[in-house]
Amino acid sequence: ILSEEHIGMADAALGAELDVKTVDGTITMKVPAGTQSGTDFKLSGHGVPHMRSDKRGPHIVTVVVDTPTKLNRRQKEILREFNDTLGRKGIFGL
Repeated sequence: ILSEEHIGMADAALGAELDVKTVDGTITMKVPAGTQSGTDFKLSGHGVPHMRSDKRGPHIVTVVVDTPTKLNRRQKEILREFNDTLGRKGIFGL
């Protein structure tokens, strides 16, 4: 089973917990700090049952980091200040 979960860039940078819907119900998955968009996480034993055993396959969760598109002045200032602490131009090009 494959699924996508969207998180904000702050949660991706700092780490977060996500509630993921599986065939068995909702489980909480930890997203480690520094997770990049497109990262796959394997939830072993939460996928489709194997036909000839009582085992189950994995549920693969792809994390998609949502980058904000509409920022107010203060949010832009905060991102610029953060970018300055990196000592180089960041991925935002601000």
